[in-house]
Amino acid sequence: MKFLMTIHYIQDYGGIMNHAEYLAKGLKALGHEVDFVSLLPQFSTTQSNRPRKDMEEYRTVGTGYPYHQKRGWMGVPRVGYRDMYTRKKWLEKCSKYDAVLWHLPVPALTAPNKNVQEWVELYDHGSKNIAIIHDGNLRERNCHLLHVSDKFHAMVCVHESAMGSADVIDIPRKLIVNPFDFDLEQLENDIYGNSNFEQRSGFCAVQVFKGWKRVDTLIRAIPHMKNQEQKTLGGLGIEFRYMTSKDKCKPKYFEKGERIWDIALRHGMKHLGAVPNDNVYKLLQTAKVQIDPSFSDKYRKFGSHFNRTTIEAIINGTVPMATDWGMQDSKIFTPGENFIEIPKSSSPQQFAEIVDGALNDHVFWQRVRETNLQIIEQFHMVNVASEYVKLVTDPVNSLPKGTPDLTTQLNCVETLKYFNVEPKEVGVLQAEKQATLF
Repeated sequence: MKFLMTIHYIQDYGGIMNHAEYLAKGLKALGHEVDFVSLLPQFSTTQSNRPRKDMEEYRTVGTGYPYHQKRGWMGVPRVGYRDMYTRKKWLEKCSKYDAVLWHLPVPALTAPNKNVQEWVELYDHGSKNIAIIHDGNLRERNCHLLHVSDKFHAMVCVHESAMGSADVIDIPRKLIVNPFDFDLEQLENDIYGNSNFEQRSGFCAVQVFKGWKRVDTLIRAIPHMKNQEQKTLGGLGIEFRYMTSKDKCKPKYFEKGERIWDIALRHGMKHLGAVPNDNVYKLLQTAKVQIDPSFSDKYRKFGSHFNRTTIEAIINGTVPMATDWGMQDSKIFTPGENFIEIPKSSSPQQFAEIVDGALNDHVFWQRVRETNLQIIEQFHMVNVASEYVKLVTDPVNSLPKGTPDLTTQLNCVETLKYFNVEPKEVGVLQAEKQATLF
């Protein structure tokens, strides 16, 4: 089969990059062809394959194009779809594939996309469109998918929160987890074959410092930890700058007149800054526990929104820790069996006690590892890729299909105004008319 991966312009690709790369690698391992294209809200584009000074920071995995976790892809073919001739060529190109995989099914609400209407003409090419939903914020950020929902064969949701958030879009949807590259036999023999509890030390936590990642809850707990093992953090982001700034540190990041960051450093915290993916794996192979303190009140209403870091921990033999809200109603991970639960309501002292307990309980630690070895296979890139192939080749009639509610239709109408797109005469336009009655 032939697959075309595509992505609309966005400022920060985040985990989408890893998903695209390992899905492409998994599909190719199964013998399928995979191409990749970037869609831009422009009339013309330029291509540059010139090597960059920091090429050693780029990786080439599945798509065949070097990529950098911050700077995106290099050399990916670009389509400036605002040009009518280019759109025609795009539709012709898509028609030659069995499926088009949309890592961002509709344009984001970012400045370059404002008043750009032509994106609505990109989907009617005769091949099967597959929408991929990466978070639980579809109803706010991507509700305009409803405007072109009739052009999509199916929708993939990478976790339960995305699955629940998408139940207002009338596209058949399926939960297919994020893909990862690992050698299962090596996991069983080398990483999980021998208990190396005594050779590992402490915890690591590598996160983008965003508000809902709640890294500060972990930092507040560090001074209360009694263990003397390593306490390693990695990552950067807006909240890191607010937490560490001498002049602009937010008031909430102070305790008794001192930055919580400085207090944690004094109690043994080590911060590594931005950590390349390969180095993250090395960290995980020396730590006992990986901590993900994130939770989103908005996301958890739709279900579990576990992060890639949890899977990365498991495939490196580390025991994951995660919040009850982050893992809420997970059909894959069970607290006490697959991860150590941190109640969202934990005080810094309680958080610290949970970490100290995890670092001292060899028997429990080993039991969680053995349980996780039984579930990790479903995340292997080849198995994930197989699910995509089935989604394209098998009937989708049995999959759940959402029902657009009035709120989503009204949100869609408002969002379309951003792109200066007229809503359809059915569905969202009916909702707009109904709203005038109130």
